[in-house]
Amino acid sequence: MTATISPEVLVHQLFGAFLLPPFVFLLPLLFGLWLKRRRPRVGAMFIAAAILLAYVLSIPRTAMWLSAGLERYPVVQMEEMAKVQAIVVLGGGKKPAPEYGRSEPSADTLSRLRYAAHLARRTGLPLLVSGGAPIGGEAEARVMARTLAEDYGIKARWVEDQSATTLENARFSSRLLAADGIGRIALVSQGWHLRRAEPFFEQTGLTVLPAPTGFVRYDGEGLLWYIPQGRAMQECHSALREWVGILFYGVRDKLRAVF
Repeated sequence: MTATISPEVLVHQLFGAFLLPPFVFLLPLLFGLWLKRRRPRVGAMFIAAAILLAYVLSIPRTAMWLSAGLERYPVVQMEEMAKVQAIVVLGGGKKPAPEYGRSEPSADTLSRLRYAAHLARRTGLPLLVSGGAPIGGEAEARVMARTLAEDYGIKARWVEDQSATTLENARFSSRLLAADGIGRIALVSQGWHLRRAEPFFEQTGLTVLPAPTGFVRYDGEGLLWYIPQGRAMQECHSALREWVGILFYGVRDKLRAVF
């Protein structure tokens, strides 16, 4: 069990904080307020831009638009599942749950577990749960395995509980799978996460069938998609975080190739 936050995760959190909501619109707002006394027109422009950005990043239309380029994989078909040997579920966070007296899966993790259990029941394939404790406490994989056993009656065959990032999810999971001769997997995570996660697993030598869940969709249409919602702001944050992650790893790989 990790006692403190992973240094790599801390860097990611601090870097992302300045590029993602709410800082992405709070910073120009504060700058505009500071600038307004010196240059009123310019300050007012920054304030207006911050308010507009806050609105745009809190509506369903933007959440779906940002996620559309990430959700590149379609719903998995059962005939495709016949070609794989195991199901891998990626952790998406955990949270303290006082009512249970322990940690429980976050909403994202729970949706992944539910879909993985659905696939496992229909195929009989074994499950691997992956997730460490990058910010301390109980490892995500341990929480996931307990939830699978208690809520779905399914025992995870492999529990990878050391990873702190998606890249490490892939590296550490592939070692556990290789030890049992597993080379073809279905990878379960949110649709917006798999665009970044799937290549990491492919790089380890695994053949990967993306099995997305948690698609960003909203009931209704038209005007309803332009009314600000807390859920939409959260989903905009998740999508932007993925785009930042894709940019980060893309730039890092190019720099490594050069130097």
